[in-house]
Amino acid sequence: MSESPASRSNETVAQLLIRIREVHEKRGNCTMALRADVWMRLGGEDLDISPSNFHRAVARWLVNAGLVSRRDTDDVAAALYCLGVTNSNNLFQKVHQGKTEPHGIGRNGRLNGRGRRRLQG
Repeated sequence: MSESPASRSNETVAQLLIRIREVHEKRGNCTMALRADVWMRLGGEDLDISPSNFHRAVARWLVNAGLVSRRDTDDVAAALYCLGVTNSNNLFQKVHQGKTEPHGIGRNGRLNGRGRRRLQG
């Protein structure tokens, strides 16, 4: 059963995190729509997701989402870099390929018209 975009726009951050945990636990696929929702709804629209800034953007997103303390931002970015967490074959690569445009994220990683309408409900 699929939720309508309107009902998802009323979803709280806690509900969104529960949804992505369920996908992770089942080892299912995060759809492009879900990836876009997670990134945008938790503060990603203002972050530079270029390859050279990828680790810092993810660390800042984790802070914005309340999952990491602000004082740990630099440590988290460095750890992501050291662990080899890359931006290939994930949301960030898809953004640069233009595959997220229908889901509200333009090629520049910012909200496009669809994304603004989705967030406003």
